[in-house]
Amino acid sequence: MKSRTLHAAALAVTLWAAAVPAGALPSPKSSWIEVHTASFTLFSEAGERKTREIGEDLERLRDALSQLSPGLTLSSPTPTYIFVFKDAPSFQAYQRTYNGKPVDSGGYFLGRQLANYVAINGDQHGDERAIIYHEYLHYLMHTNFAALPLWLNEGLAEYYSTFQVARDEARIGLPIPEHILWLRQHALIPFATLFAVTDKSPEYNEADRRGGFYAESWALVHYMISGNPERRRQASEYLRLVQAGTPPDQIFAKAFGTDPAVLQQELQQYVRKKLFDYTRLPIRRETSVAADVRPLARADVLYRLGDLLANLGDDHAADAAEHFRAALALQPDHGQALAGLGFLAEQAGRKDEARSFYEKAAKLAPDDVRVQYLYANNLIDDPGPDSLRKARAALTRAVALRPDFGEAWARLGYTYQAEESLPPEAIQALETAHRLLPARMDVAHNLSLAYARTGQTAKAEDLIEHVLVPQATPEEIASAREGLLDEEHRRAEELVNAQKLAEALPVLESIKAKTSRPQRRAEIEQQIEEIRHALNFNAFVDHYNQAVELANRGKVQEAVAILEPLLQTTQDPMQIERARSLLERLKPGRKKKGH
Repeated sequence: MKSRTLHAAALAVTLWAAAVPAGALPSPKSSWIEVHTASFTLFSEAGERKTREIGEDLERLRDALSQLSPGLTLSSPTPTYIFVFKDAPSFQAYQRTYNGKPVDSGGYFLGRQLANYVAINGDQHGDERAIIYHEYLHYLMHTNFAALPLWLNEGLAEYYSTFQVARDEARIGLPIPEHILWLRQHALIPFATLFAVTDKSPEYNEADRRGGFYAESWALVHYMISGNPERRRQASEYLRLVQAGTPPDQIFAKAFGTDPAVLQQELQQYVRKKLFDYTRLPIRRETSVAADVRPLARADVLYRLGDLLANLGDDHAADAAEHFRAALALQPDHGQALAGLGFLAEQAGRKDEARSFYEKAAKLAPDDVRVQYLYANNLIDDPGPDSLRKARAALTRAVALRPDFGEAWARLGYTYQAEESLPPEAIQALETAHRLLPARMDVAHNLSLAYARTGQTAKAEDLIEHVLVPQATPEEIASAREGLLDEEHRRAEELVNAQKLAEALPVLESIKAKTSRPQRRAEIEQQIEEIRHALNFNAFVDHYNQAVELANRGKVQEAVAILEPLLQTTQDPMQIERARSLLERLKPGRKKKGH
């Protein structure tokens, strides 16, 4: 039976599988268009009318979400590309694969470093909207949260997939009859199992089990958002605890304050209701739904579809290469297609081959942000003579073309790491990257190191305590704190070089107490021992010379008063011998004078 449940159940299957035979290129007779709305780019062969409607309703959904959740980040520093195929046969070659075969899904979402990809079958007899709304919610979750439990991610996507525009209002959270029917006819999945499901679990990947997982995830989210205000508040706390890295076995009790069996019983009763609440919101007239439409040339169609395939993974690499080469056969100077071949070569570990493609692509497409970034990234990761300068120039061009390109700002800041001293441009690049990519802990980590290197200790400490500690890995936190110690160590070295050993010693003692690196601790201990030896030696020399001076002035008793305790405190054999020798020479003279 072909039902919405089955379509939804196949969404976003995040699996890699064995290679499949190279698929055919899209028909030369297929007509593709590119549609730009205020927030989205759509590539479609489903016709202008349907594509415009999809873009317009996505803009309305985006506006509705801005009203419901003002704190939600709705714009991403990476573009969102939506591919709308005219029917299932057209979509077949661009599906994900599982066990070597295409997954028969209505659509999927890919969150990648340089772009977000949504692909759907545009001929779903009305369900294509639900599919694309579902995938758009995955994109939003990917943008706003570092990680979500799969049940919550899919449950939220299903909850918002029923978005509907009716005259002057939007409706969110409408019930899904197929899910309700499933839950009334089957036993609920135990919550312990539901919460443990991952993208590798059979509940998520086996066709006869997916329906139950999606239905129950949707029902639990619907109950929390629309069915029980107290549970909604607790669900927000659950989400906060997840993002804070709370151990999974502690999250439920802390958030809900009850046993999972109690909540499961509540859910069982909820799905047997006859009526389900949903949210109504006014359609704001100022919401921009304007769309710019243009036809896509055949070479551009081949490049865009090849890019989608390249981002599906290694099992689609041969098909992607076939698309890129076909684009170049039509248009030899197609810089983006050359960069696509470079991307495939780089993914396969052939960095020198990738460099050759990227260099040509960068010259042919100087105003393509993605091409400039890929070229720069290749230079940084596999540097040659003058590579950092070339990478910096390409990245500077990329951020000039697209100032909100967070990844490019992050890599631009990274190109300065090898400099002996960081210029202000390095800090500016990393600060911009952190502003655009607030959830990226690697960016926050690099910015904290840059602050430490430039003596901005307070900023580094604030970033570590308020950004890294709540979200980053223990390794990233430790590394950032060691970066602060690097700056302290440099200050200690400056004091040592200036012969201010007494001032350097407490700084080194502090570093020794704070460091988590055994090698650094051992090195600091050796340096401390050397400084203490030098300080003791200098102190001995000062006291010894003072005693000699007093003796030469005939003040033998005062000289002896210095030498005797000095002889008891020094540990150096040579110093002991010198102090004893002088003391023996002075004592006879003192006795003779007394007679």
